[in-house]
Amino acid sequence: MTDGRRVLVVSRHPYPIGTTLRRNVTQLINWRLNVDVVCLTASFRWASPVVDQPGLRLYGVPIRARRSHAFWYPVHYVTFFLWALFVVSLLGLGRRYDVIEVENTPDFLVFTTVLARIRRSRIVLFSMELMPELTAARLGLDRQALPVRVATSIERAATSWVDHVITVSEPCRRILVRRGLASDKVTVVPNSHPVAGLGSSTPSEPAFLVIQTTLIPRYGVDIAIQAMARLTGEWPTLTLRILGQGESEPSLVELAGRLGLDDRVHFSHGFLPWPRMMEHVRQAALGLVPMLSDGYGDLCLPNKVLEFAALGVPVVCSRLPAIQEHFPEDCLAYFDPGDAAGLAAQVHRLLADPSAARRQARLARTVMHSLAWESVSGRYREALGLSDPRLDGASAGDDSRDDRRGAFQAATADGRDGFR
Repeated sequence: MTDGRRVLVVSRHPYPIGTTLRRNVTQLINWRLNVDVVCLTASFRWASPVVDQPGLRLYGVPIRARRSHAFWYPVHYVTFFLWALFVVSLLGLGRRYDVIEVENTPDFLVFTTVLARIRRSRIVLFSMELMPELTAARLGLDRQALPVRVATSIERAATSWVDHVITVSEPCRRILVRRGLASDKVTVVPNSHPVAGLGSSTPSEPAFLVIQTTLIPRYGVDIAIQAMARLTGEWPTLTLRILGQGESEPSLVELAGRLGLDDRVHFSHGFLPWPRMMEHVRQAALGLVPMLSDGYGDLCLPNKVLEFAALGVPVVCSRLPAIQEHFPEDCLAYFDPGDAAGLAAQVHRLLADPSAARRQARLARTVMHSLAWESVSGRYREALGLSDPRLDGASAGDDSRDDRRGAFQAATADGRDGFR
């Protein structure tokens, strides 16, 4: 039974594959709100209900994202913007939403809410990524380049348009404030996910390393494969599982073959449903986060780090400022970004000293108490403007149980959409 209030979520991410989108939607449903989502879906959807998520309706369009050329980013952004503008305007004519959450990328998606703003809906930008830094990293440009300055201007316009901004790390918040956003208009909600019920780390034998990520250059998967080549002599049964997909996959498969690692590096050849992916992660000896330092990566607090830490899996991670700000040296095994030899050395050290690996994982898990979704979901609720007595029919404890019970129920075990 819903409480009658309406929330609209606009996201260029796919549902239910987009993990942060799914996390947010699942939480809203657990708070007994009526939720409409305008997003990407596997096939065209119009007001489609979702199995096991009462109160949720999808308005989805199957636009395929391409990352292989910079030209496709603006084409994809504009195509989805036009779809969202049509749907959000149409929905806004028929009903008044209490709050509309718009996820970037791109920032200009917030301007799909023109009619809704006239009707006084609260508009919140969920800034998952800072577009100026992301544009500079993708195109290899400095801050004064025209595309970066345009992205900065659009970001300023977008943050001025909305009532509140959510971002995912403290460095991102500081940058937004330096660019003119009022400090009381932005909330940090880390990109963590509910892990209750998934259990703790139970490493399997023979040991394997795991990476779960989109296969694009900035996530440094090639560095992990090069590190594996250095580890084969001392660890002859060690393997690497790469869970994800992306345009770099063919070159990564070719690299593994060229290094003689065909039987040591295993690809999932596609995204796995999140619970199934976490089952692989839980059984790994170590989790790897080899992100590159490209300006964008320096600002990220990746959900991969948070998932490893929450499950108690020891982490070998690139030394990046945003990660270091949250996880001290004794919590993660750091190496210099792009250094395959350094990554291999840290893997060797932790595999050779299991007690040190376990101690490191315990310390990281302690840090996670303040970053876990169960701890920060209240910030999300307040940023959306949903903290009022009508939502408090269930106690905070009930909310917590809902969080655990509802975590990612939309992701069916066999990986299908879960639509009726």
